[in-house]
Amino acid sequence: MSYIKTAITRYVNKRFDSFTKNSLASLMLDEAISFLDVGAANGAPPRWSAIREFIDYCAVEPDPRSSSDILLNKSESQYKSEQLITKALWSESGEVSLNLCRKSTASSIYVPNDNFAKLFPDSSRFDIIEQIALPCTTIDEVTKNMGMQFDVIKLDIQGAELNALTGAENSLSNVLAIEVEVEFYELYRKQPLFDDVFGFLKSRGFDLIDLIFLYRWSARKITGLGQLVFSDALFMRPPEKIASTGTESEIRKYASICVVYRRGDLLVRLGDLLSHTNKLEELAELVCEIGAAIEKHNLRALKFYNLASKAIQVINPYARTHMTH
Repeated sequence: MSYIKTAITRYVNKRFDSFTKNSLASLMLDEAISFLDVGAANGAPPRWSAIREFIDYCAVEPDPRSSSDILLNKSESQYKSEQLITKALWSESGEVSLNLCRKSTASSIYVPNDNFAKLFPDSSRFDIIEQIALPCTTIDEVTKNMGMQFDVIKLDIQGAELNALTGAENSLSNVLAIEVEVEFYELYRKQPLFDDVFGFLKSRGFDLIDLIFLYRWSARKITGLGQLVFSDALFMRPPEKIASTGTESEIRKYASICVVYRRGDLLVRLGDLLSHTNKLEELAELVCEIGAAIEKHNLRALKFYNLASKAIQVINPYARTHMTH
């Protein structure tokens, strides 16, 4: 059964990746998406590593237990370019103290909130085993030193996401999308929460597009059910803004990012806006075509989901909300 499941998953992923790559090839031409991966302990997320030939990849991982294995040898790498930064990102340059937790991916500049963690299983993963001093820098300084404007930023740094964003005041204006982990409860003491991050990004022209994955914890076993604790949130510029003020390069990159996140809805809006203003008519037609294809695929998936949901609701009529990720 496990073999069959793996084979099906690989087949489906291959079809997804093929569609994505073909779409990006037609949209991006010879350009690349610059991707800043802040908290890259496990390497680039699958949606990005699958299209590495279109990506200028910059990984940030200060934990020495995780940073050594992030980048491939140059002979093996398929990214347009890739770099690794081992400094912490913060609101200002200087030095910070990193709390190394028993589980490396739980390490944070903030101190774990023991009172909250102990409500759930395996709280020992948040135990601090060592504190180390790290040099820190800002996204603005990284942008300046690299001579690169980032199109997409992903942040997963255990409560310090808003601090890193605060250090990007000068460079955020060029960013098209931000994927950021947001907490609804203090996993770490005095950390910023979802509403702080939402308010900051909203005031800087980003829309909350979706919560692309929800993390729920139960009292005795982490099953995917239980209390909603944190989420991966996707913020993007509204397509209306991109259509009205974006250059052709920005429009192509924005459309490509929409493809990566399967946002057919934003592509259709963008394509319609370009068509109505007679702006880049051929590109507008291409964007609408790709958006419609993604919408069709998403709708087909939703039909299967609804069938599964109705079957499960025979046992539990309120299960649908818990299934949704």
